[in-house]
Amino acid sequence: MPRTATSLVRKVAVGLSVAVGGYAIILGLLLTPSVQRFAIYAHRINTLFLGDDLNVPEAFGFAKNQVTPFNLQTPDGETLYAWHVLPLDVYTRHEKALRGETRPHGPVDDFTKTSAFARLTSNDPSPARVVVTFHGNAGHVAQGWRTDTYRMLASQPNTHVLTIDYRGFGYSTGSPTEAGLITDGTTLVEWVTKVAQIPPDRIVIIGQSLGTAISSAVALHFADPGSELIPSETRELWPSLGQRTPTAFLGIVLVAPFSSLPSLMLTYRIGGVLPILLPLRPFPYIAGILTSRMPDKWLSAERLFAYYGAFSGSPQVLSSSSGKGIGSLQLLHSVRDMDIPYHQTEMICRRILGEGSEPGVFEGTEAGGRVQCIDGSHGPGVQDVKEKGRPRVRFEIVEYGGEYLQNLLSR
Repeated sequence: MPRTATSLVRKVAVGLSVAVGGYAIILGLLLTPSVQRFAIYAHRINTLFLGDDLNVPEAFGFAKNQVTPFNLQTPDGETLYAWHVLPLDVYTRHEKALRGETRPHGPVDDFTKTSAFARLTSNDPSPARVVVTFHGNAGHVAQGWRTDTYRMLASQPNTHVLTIDYRGFGYSTGSPTEAGLITDGTTLVEWVTKVAQIPPDRIVIIGQSLGTAISSAVALHFADPGSELIPSETRELWPSLGQRTPTAFLGIVLVAPFSSLPSLMLTYRIGGVLPILLPLRPFPYIAGILTSRMPDKWLSAERLFAYYGAFSGSPQVLSSSSGKGIGSLQLLHSVRDMDIPYHQTEMICRRILGEGSEPGVFEGTEAGGRVQCIDGSHGPGVQDVKEKGRPRVRFEIVEYGGEYLQNLLSR
């Protein structure tokens, strides 16, 4: 073999060895729970170091004093940084008074004594609606397009928006874990229902990416407080929840959900480019060892299946005081999603509706027939499932992710 060819082969071999060795080191590190959680939640990756000041919401495009930062205390001792966004129509009616308010820099000492809380709990001109939003991994409460979402939602009549940074994110204390983030989500929703006293049939919970897993768990926690799919650490913090009847909210909206963290990791690409466990698909045994050692598994499909069945036999729970149906699930996914493929929504559909005898065919319509789960390979589509005594479930695959904002506002 010519010397140049030998040299080239040697360089290629060395390059492959370095790549394989580097990948093996990364996999070894990912077996450590703390490293896994850092990689999964990416809670330290944000733009605070560039000078972002979350206590100045005007810097993120909001009107003066439209947003009120405040803190929430979790039952296990963490402090969560939260935002309340006033609806645009409410702000417009009280703009002069709001702009004239003098507020301290930082979270208010007691949100319940603010004018924002008074307007949240007022029935003027009508009882408020609340959207609780749970964002994805990385960043902070005002990162990227998250503020665009808040503004779009707050543009709806008398619709207040509440959101938090989970423990370890942004200005919140602590470090993220699955049980911890479910506790954080439950803390916010419990605050809305018990402190602000907003009835569940006027609350919509929206989650995006990681936030869909939190939303699914929180929805199940209120629908079935004793469910063993909720970590015991979280259930033990709210023993009183177990004494209540199942609670259904106006709706649960999941944007780019995933079936479970282990299933997602097998196809997940960081930034849509760099795969994590995808190279191990030909070696299921090794992939199985790695996924089995994940401390946080986020079994969303299982939780949504349990949620779907939690109200069976209690159809009255799924009716609001106005007689309209509540408790619905809406799952939205873009066929162009490079991080969480739309197949994850298909997997959730298959789990919720129950597998049939043929691939992709499932039981569970009100007529007792067979249901073909949504198939994104055919392009954008909608599947609306209405079964008596169960929450309405709508699966929607769209062309572009940004479409989901318009879809939410049209429901």
